[in-house]
Formats: sequence, structure tokens, C-alpha cells
Amino acid sequence: MKKYLYSFFVLSFVLLASSCNDEIIKTLDGEYITLSSTNTDFLYLRAGDFQAVPMGAEVALIAAPQASDVSYTFEVVDSLSNAIANLHYTVDSNSGVLSAGDVSGVLPISINPDNIEQDEVLTLALLLTSADLELANDKVVTYTFSITCESELAGTVDYTHFDNFAGQTLNGSTEITLAGMTPGIYRFEDFSFGAWTAAYGIDPPTGTLEFSHICGIVSMYGTDNYGDTWQMDEVVEADGPNFTFKWSNTYGEFGTVTLTRQDGENWPKLSL
Repeated sequence: MKKYLYSFFVLSFVLLASSCNDEIIKTLDGEYITLSSTNTDFLYLRAGDFQAVPMGAEVALIAAPQASDVSYTFEVVDSLSNAIANLHYTVDSNSGVLSAGDVSGVLPISINPDNIEQDEVLTLALLLTSADLELANDKVVTYTFSITCESELAGTVDYTHFDNFAGQTLNGSTEITLAGMTPGIYRFEDFSFGAWTAAYGIDPPTGTLEFSHICGIVSMYGTDNYGDTWQMDEVVEADGPNFTFKWSNTYGEFGTVTLTRQDGENWPKLSL
């Protein structure tokens, strides 16, 4: 799984002192603290694990590193934000500490990527309210954030196919490949997981069958080369070494399949 696409930018005193930031309305002949506006757009991975991640917004010094900790407080300006507290984000504390020797630090705010829809662009307006150093300004900084849904399920998997229409427990392996250029859309080398060969002595199904994994949501759809429609009926187990699901089609074929990745990686959390 790729690492989260947000990053924490260290804002140096030299860069700040030489920047033309219109937000800074005081002269830089003293020691100040400010919300960093160097990076205000954040992108997070919706991993399907329902784990919160640090927002990444920073508070920064316009000063030399301090010999002692610098405490500060901040607030969310709800009237300028469309992100919903305790759904899209959580304020872990309305106060924070910039450790001695540091020139920047991350605000204590967490983001909940799995509660953000793929096409949502959310805003969160923040304002520093007090600090041990003088505030550089009294301006609101508005941050935007959205999510990306990556999928890396391609590879070879071992399967156990049981409770199926062929009346046998079948074991084998099959390849999962990308169906095209669209991320998250795959094909199984054998959508029947050995059942067509066992029951009829024919090749695995072809046609328009595809397996979709978008933002932790999975499905099976399309028609086989005989015109029958396939679907995934239930996810029995996921988020570990095994992915077990039930499937059926309009011809009356069905089965329960457990897939185990040969690369040793766990499956992400998957649901219908």
C-alpha cells in the first residue's frame, strides 16, 4: 500500500523572512508564531481501515528556534468550513506545543479518510487564538482536503472453492489482472475458480466479467460468454490473509471462495 499522500513541510526561518506572504501584516523584527500557509491542500488515502490520520496542517515560527516549548491555542471557524466535526475530522485538542528547538509542528487535528466520499472536497478554516509568542496575524487559514482510493490487488492468489454447484472442494490458483487503464477494475483468470472445469470439463468463463475494488467496496459484475450475469453476494471475511466471499449467477451457479495472496500481504478491509 502506498504511503499517505500528505506530507509535513518544515518551514524555515530564512524562507519565511524572505517570503512575500500577504497574510503577515506585522513587521518581522520580532518573534512570532503563525499558521503555515505553505501547503493548504491535502490528499489522503482512503484505505478502508477506518483509522484516523494526522491532518498535517502546521504551526510555524517566524523566529529562531526557541530554547523552551512554545504553547499555542487555535479554533475551527465553523462558518467558513464545510467539513463536519467528528465525522470528517477530529480536533484532538484545541491547544498544542511546539517543542523547543523546532520551527514548525503539526496541529493536533485528525482526519477520518474513510468518512470522506471520493468526489468530496472539504474545507477546514483555522485560526490561531493565543500563544507564548506574539501572533503574526489574526487571519484565518482555510485548508482543503480530499481522498484518493488506490487499489493494489493484482497478482497471483491461491483459492479454495467450496459449497459450490460442482459439489466439490476445489483448490488451485488464479491470476488477478487489471482489466484496463482504470484503477481498481480487475479480471480473474478463472472467475469460476475451477468449477467450470470440474463440472463441465470446459474452459473458464470469459465475456465481460470484472471484479471491482473502489474505496474498499468490492463487487463482481458482467456477463459470461453464455450471456449469464454474475454477482458477488456476500463478503464473509476480509482484512487479513484471507478474502472469503459468496458468488452466484443467473444460470444458477454459485459458490464460496477463499482467496489467499501469494505475495504474503494481507487483504485490505473489503465490503459490499
